[in-house]
Amino acid sequence: MKLQRLFIVLFVLGLGHVAKAQNFSLDKEINKIDSLINYGQIDIAQRKTDSLYKLLNNYKGQKKSKAELLEVRYRQAVLLHRKHNSPAEPLKILIDIIEEAEKERLHSLCCRIYLMMALAHEKNTSLELCNKYLNLAYAKYKKNNLEQDYSTYCIRKASYYRWKEDLDSMFYYANKAKQYAEKYHNETDLNDSYLLLVIFYNRNKNYAEALKNSYPTLAYYKKADNHDLMTVSYYNIARSYLKMQKFSAALTYNDSALVFYKEIPLPIKIAVSRERYEIFEAMGKVDSAYYYFKQFHAELQLLQEEEREVNTRKLEEQYQNGKKEAIIETKNQQIILIGSLLGVIVIASVLFVRNNRQIKKQNKIISTQVLELSKTLEQKQILLSELQHRVKNNLQHVISILEIQKESVDFNNIDELIRENQNRIHSMALLHKKLNVTDNVNDVDFERYITELSALVKESYDDHKKKISLNVSCEIETLSIEKALPLGLIIVELVSNSMKHAFKNRSIGIINIEFAKTETAYKCYYCDNGDGFDFNKSSEKGLGQEIIKGLIDQLDGVFESTGKNGFELAVYFK
Repeated sequence: MKLQRLFIVLFVLGLGHVAKAQNFSLDKEINKIDSLINYGQIDIAQRKTDSLYKLLNNYKGQKKSKAELLEVRYRQAVLLHRKHNSPAEPLKILIDIIEEAEKERLHSLCCRIYLMMALAHEKNTSLELCNKYLNLAYAKYKKNNLEQDYSTYCIRKASYYRWKEDLDSMFYYANKAKQYAEKYHNETDLNDSYLLLVIFYNRNKNYAEALKNSYPTLAYYKKADNHDLMTVSYYNIARSYLKMQKFSAALTYNDSALVFYKEIPLPIKIAVSRERYEIFEAMGKVDSAYYYFKQFHAELQLLQEEEREVNTRKLEEQYQNGKKEAIIETKNQQIILIGSLLGVIVIASVLFVRNNRQIKKQNKIISTQVLELSKTLEQKQILLSELQHRVKNNLQHVISILEIQKESVDFNNIDELIRENQNRIHSMALLHKKLNVTDNVNDVDFERYITELSALVKESYDDHKKKISLNVSCEIETLSIEKALPLGLIIVELVSNSMKHAFKNRSIGIINIEFAKTETAYKCYYCDNGDGFDFNKSSEKGLGQEIIKGLIDQLDGVFESTGKNGFELAVYFK
């Protein structure tokens, strides 16, 4: 048993070493690919990357292989970017892998993907999108302290500001990129920082500094054995010397550019030839200048012819493809047209049947609505007639009160006379306002009516020097207008009398109004804590007292009253 356990332990340990060795091997292969990319061995790097991607894609191993697979996929995008001018294909890969990289929390990879996406949009001159992805990359760097990726961010930011023509910001980020690239030994970013500084100094006509930063780029491309970019570096150095009017040095570096003249692309040849005739022209060597000017002109024409041929081929391909697509499109259109016609016929038939059914249903609904509207109109006419009758009766009440008022000898103050009659009229107006006209003109929201009316009368007499409290309690929700009107007028008279007479010798007073239901009748109870008044004793001057008694009779009610501790009146009605 012990031997068996020992064998299992050794086996597991062996598997662990195999896994570690495999991961180490993967990291080593990825580093080789990066080195090949940095030194311009794009084709070899492409073959290695594709081979490694197939291997990892078929491997069903531990979680780390997923991270390595995404790293390899990222390098496929980098290689596509280096090989082709169009950023469409690299962008497609980057969009595919960014979501998975975020899920796997591969923060450094996410930062590099965002920077690569920013570069792709920079190539498309979509500067707004470029800045968006730069901001996403910066957020990743800041949150996860990715200092080793900061130099690449600064390169992209400086290049972004180059397009924005903000030279000061470009210079700041190029220097930052140089600082961090040196710290983390990132040769590619260091070289790019030198190139950006060359651009900055050339634009500021500081050719000495431009020259100083051009030499490291030449050394980098020599190390990478990249003939095309070596030629460009020689061209840039010669250009700086030409601007500084050091023609001999300029010619020396231009001569170096000619070493790889036969194998470099035509656009670089044109730049070198043009620079050469400009140097000879500046030196006063007219014959040599003319010779290289003709060479430059011939190469320029050749490039234009090549571009025309490419454009012609594109147009031819587009035309042929267009013809094929037109034939296919015509057939497709015929099929679609026949199908559409059949579809239209079927749909029209269905809609016709459906519309007929809907029209029949709507006709029934309309007939029902017409009958209902006729009934409603008839009811409204009856209600309007009833409302007019009520208004007429209420106006008759007003006239009757004014007639009684005319015969009274107690009123010498015309303002007091007007105010009392205003309050009586207000009670009738408020009553009509509270009618539930939608159903009938007979029901009143009594609780609300009596609360608002009593407050309105109190306010009309209130001089705000005395603190008079009004408390209203009502258990009766609705009441007919025949009972609500006299009750409202009673409250008007009672509150008026209390406000005028009860608190002459007091600065604080209380008025209580209660409406309640008893087993046999309704009860209206009114009291104040004023000077008191004997309601049972007739007064020659008390017109309000007579009006109240008349209104109680109109209600077929009875009353009880005391005047010992203030004034109290209880009215009972059915």
